[in-house]
Amino acid sequence: MKNTKNKVVGLIQARMNSERLPGKVLLPILGKPVIWHMHNRLKQSKLLDNVVISTSSNKENQKIRDFASNENIPYFSGSELDLLDRMYQAALQYNATTVVRITGDCPFVDPQIVDLMLSEYFNKKTEYDLALNSKIHTFPHGLEVEIYPIETLRKLLSKISQPEFREWFIIYLYKHDKDFKILNITNKKNLSKIRLTIDYQEDYEFTKLIYQELYRDNHIFLMDEIVDLLSRKPELIKINSKYSDHRNIDAPI
Repeated sequence: MKNTKNKVVGLIQARMNSERLPGKVLLPILGKPVIWHMHNRLKQSKLLDNVVISTSSNKENQKIRDFASNENIPYFSGSELDLLDRMYQAALQYNATTVVRITGDCPFVDPQIVDLMLSEYFNKKTEYDLALNSKIHTFPHGLEVEIYPIETLRKLLSKISQPEFREWFIIYLYKHDKDFKILNITNKKNLSKIRLTIDYQEDYEFTKLIYQELYRDNHIFLMDEIVDLLSRKPELIKINSKYSDHRNIDAPI
């Protein structure tokens, strides 16, 4: 059942200009772009009222806008580099009281983790300004979730003037954690060495193989199924293992 007191909008932030793997959000997996799979997975959330693609108005992102339009997926176009303002303006356009931010390089985004985090955050929202699962890493890289109430986005907009932090506002939060009460949600088991993001060609090859193993129509495979598969076929981990310590090195898309 959807949350009735808040309008919770999932925002998939996506741009085409990745240096290491250009256009990665539209790379095909089993005939569908990465961003289609992300949207499809997030739509299974029980607590998200809407799932929106948030891109920039630059011409190179026209392919993302065309994709969203053709698939009847709601989208928003805003600033290329001021990601904080883009997120805030998208929240306003879709009347969100709470935003769940997912970057577009997370093809395994887990709707169950999103719902667990939202539930825990709403139970404690009077105590915290936002919720993350990445300030202390215990989830696989690529399953990061950030939860922001609209009031916190306004506070960030008023506090941050430096352009680099308007793009990398998550780093600003880490540096100024005394100004914001952050709820960091951890996994029971530390799985932070598992890499489930797309940043390099090896990540893409790994992702395609995991989907070939686990994807079925009308079945959203979750983190535990991926972990189980990797335990049974550890050779899969080797495909992108040389990047296992790489985190947050690409521009937040």
